[in-house]
Amino acid sequence: MTQPTGLTVVVDNQPIPLDECGWIQRRPCGCIVAALVAVSGNRVVATAQQAHEHLNKGKRERAAAEREGITVATTELITMTHYREHIGAKWECEQHQPSVQA
Repeated sequence: MTQPTGLTVVVDNQPIPLDECGWIQRRPCGCIVAALVAVSGNRVVATAQQAHEHLNKGKRERAAAEREGITVATTELITMTHYREHIGAKWECEQHQPSVQA
C-alpha cells in the first residue's frame, strides 16, 4: 500500500491531496493520448513537466510528441474522481468520437 505523500495541489480552485489526482495528456483537438496517476508506489509526479517527461520518456519520443502538439501545456492535472465520473473510457474529443449506431 502506498503511503500518502502529504502533498496538496489546487484543482478547480479546491485543495486536493496529490494522491487523489492524475495527469492526462491531450492532442490539440482534445483527444486524450495518455493518462498517469500522480502517485504510485515510490513514484510521485507533481508537475506537468514531470508528467510530460514520464509519459514521453526519451528525447526523441518527446520531440515526436511535441511535433504532434502534445506538450507540457497539453498535460493536465485532474482528480481521479473527475476521471471516473466524466472521462473513463471516453478518450476521444467530440470531433473523433465514434458515431453511435441506432
